[in-house]
Amino acid sequence: MSSIRDRVLLAALECFSDEGYERTTIARIRERSGVSNGALFHHFRSKEAIAGALYLDSMLSVHEGYRKVLAAQPATLAEGVGGVVRGQLSWVEANPARARFVYAQGRLDWASEPGERLRAMNEEIGAAWREWLAPFVRRGEARELSMALVVAVVTGPAHALAQQWLAGQLPGPLRAYADDLTAAAVAGVSGNPASRIESVPYPVVGRIRVELIDAVGSVLGVAEVDAPLDGPLG
Repeated sequence: MSSIRDRVLLAALECFSDEGYERTTIARIRERSGVSNGALFHHFRSKEAIAGALYLDSMLSVHEGYRKVLAAQPATLAEGVGGVVRGQLSWVEANPARARFVYAQGRLDWASEPGERLRAMNEEIGAAWREWLAPFVRRGEARELSMALVVAVVTGPAHALAQQWLAGQLPGPLRAYADDLTAAAVAGVSGNPASRIESVPYPVVGRIRVELIDAVGSVLGVAEVDAPLDGPLG
């Protein structure tokens, strides 16, 4: 049986997905979760607090996947980087609503309690990355990069493709792009050029969704239309 906290977070995610963050009220979340006002406010003081907890839980889930890969001490850069990239893509495929929410929210306010906890989580996973990479750096197999650059090189391109895939702009399963993303990331971390990567064709059309909203934020109508794309977005 799910806890009250989990019920509230699931209801919030459903509301954010269906109605958008700005139009979702805490009253709507309470109604959808089926919990009492007292129970909800015992766990969360505001909609922002709910969103922060949902974001933090989502990132914790992603980081758990990273930790499992690094804890296994992969013997090569390709194994470690590839494990992280595949885990990242698999998480997005398995949790599309959460992924859309995280990408839409951007970053947490570092001054907030969830922001401070996320900073601590980032430092912890960064330490695991540095520990695993250290022998490769000593052997000259990897460049000595700041943690910010390592994260950008390894996970940045995967995030970019994931957002396009979530928007319906990339065909097939997201994990189909893992090998090419891994090769590019290994090249960036090692400083050695990657072998030739065959580009994946982009669809020639994309779908545009338009909502007609009145002055109080109620959705009056929705329309979707296919539009030609000239090339990759982003």
